[in-house]
Amino acid sequence: MNAIETSAGRKFRWRVLVPLVVLIVMSSLDRANIGFAALQMNADIGLTKEMFGFAASAFFAGYLLFQFPSTWLLTRIGARRWITACVTIWGTVATATAFVRSPEELYVLRFLLGCAESGFAPGVVYYCSGWMPARYRASTIATTMLAVPISMIAGSPLCGWLMTVDNPLALPGWRWMLLMEGGATVMLGLSAYFIFVDKPRDARWLAEEEKNWIETQLAREQTQARAPESSPIGAALRDGRAWLAAGVWCSTLIGASGLMFWLPQAIDEAAQASAFVVGMLTALPWLGVAVGMIGNSWHSDLKQERYWHVGIALVLAMIALVGASLTSGAPALLLLFLGGLGLGAAQGVFWSIPTSFLHRSVAAAGITLINLVGNLGSPTGVYVIGLIREHSTSFAAPIWFVAAALGTGAVLLACLRALQRRGS
Repeated sequence: MNAIETSAGRKFRWRVLVPLVVLIVMSSLDRANIGFAALQMNADIGLTKEMFGFAASAFFAGYLLFQFPSTWLLTRIGARRWITACVTIWGTVATATAFVRSPEELYVLRFLLGCAESGFAPGVVYYCSGWMPARYRASTIATTMLAVPISMIAGSPLCGWLMTVDNPLALPGWRWMLLMEGGATVMLGLSAYFIFVDKPRDARWLAEEEKNWIETQLAREQTQARAPESSPIGAALRDGRAWLAAGVWCSTLIGASGLMFWLPQAIDEAAQASAFVVGMLTALPWLGVAVGMIGNSWHSDLKQERYWHVGIALVLAMIALVGASLTSGAPALLLLFLGGLGLGAAQGVFWSIPTSFLHRSVAAAGITLINLVGNLGSPTGVYVIGLIREHSTSFAAPIWFVAAALGTGAVLLACLRALQRRGS
């Protein structure tokens, strides 16, 4: 690694990655804090478990419908204006959620929040792939994804604290929590315009030789990738590898959505503790997610291997979750930590696989397709868990459902690897 490469990488991490991580932390928190609000909100506005599952799923209806329009807009107006608009709009909607008075109002605002956040995750993957060469991509993308467990590790106790602390407006705890976290997002969204640039060439903080190095590395990779012979969307739709990758991503998101939206209620039922204690215990599996993302992505980049790093992690998560469903107390929490570790390890390396076989000209469409189809797992997981929970006496059956999804993801990954080897 030469001095220019080292310097460019360091500047990219501090001037692009760190601000993106902060924004994704708020994205995840604004999406998931409804799980904590439910501890008080469900009784206040009359939500059953099934209605809560529907409200959580309403987010993903908007999220899925607007992904292609949002990423299309990214390629037209540039990352700077696109990031600013996305973050400011979803922050405004998240703030408004603090004032809902009925289930119907909650459904509408959750849908609108999904619309506002829809293209952000695939847009970040696309944006980062235009800054660093493929050999750094697992750790680069894993760093942005690390924001999700960070938001839950720090956000879980924060949500619990905001819901129990006295507030100057004398609002119910859940309303104060949503108001504070949504308002913080709006402020960060407005500041994004002054932080980001559209591409490396526009970055005043990069030296000319650093800009040239980045552009040369990325151009070299594109000459090695096969360019599509049709429109980007058409090429992505016809690529079987993209559909298999979407299935793998779907399986991981079923697991993540289960942790995000249902774990606080599961722990609350088991522990019968305060909102703050529930938040602290909820953070434990997310600590495992963070450790898995960091360790596995680093090792994957070191060995320059992707498929085994994702597959073994999925199997670990599946086995750990099944074990957690059969135990209780400290052993169950330890197994949930291991389940989170496996889930995070798989997610942290996953995006380095599709970005390695998608040509840059089709990357935005391909990444969006994978993320869109994969994200069907989130509303499906949240709603199915709600249905199962409504008709069962414990959380064991929902956990088995999540474990089965992760096992299916491992099988689809093996199929993707076989298809990729046959085509190479």
